[in-house]
Amino acid sequence: MGLFDKAKNAFTGGQASGQAGAQDWAAHAQAAQELANQSLRDAGYTDGSPVTMANAGAVNAAMSADHDVLNAYGQELNRIIAVGAPGTSVIRSAVDTGERTAGNPWYLLEVEVTLPGKEPYTVQKREMVAPQFLAGYAEGSVHEIKVDPADPNKTAFTS
Repeated sequence: MGLFDKAKNAFTGGQASGQAGAQDWAAHAQAAQELANQSLRDAGYTDGSPVTMANAGAVNAAMSADHDVLNAYGQELNRIIAVGAPGTSVIRSAVDTGERTAGNPWYLLEVEVTLPGKEPYTVQKREMVAPQFLAGYAEGSVHEIKVDPADPNKTAFTS
């Protein structure tokens, strides 16, 4: 069997006619579309239906707004990490605010912050926590943190 015969068999599933291979590709395409639709639904952009010409503008606007929120949030965390004083923190409580950005929930955290040589103090921090990382933000969990020297209420977790 030559190289081109192997390639043909890869696309046709070894069938004499290409019909079975074409059905496999159609099934894969359908599964990929269903996964894309589910991802858009999970992120809150659609009800699970495909993006069409009728709803593309609304979906794009929602994605663009989320992009802007995520970008600003990331820039602020990076700024605090760059200029912040290192310390430790303990999460005392975590409450889901009900807000979502790109499908990820925002939490209002009550965090006890300890900086070297200073008394511990408590801040309330709004933090986006992806569901797969939620266990790491359990009450009582300890994290390294950076604190903005200009405003000790602005913090960023570094662990």
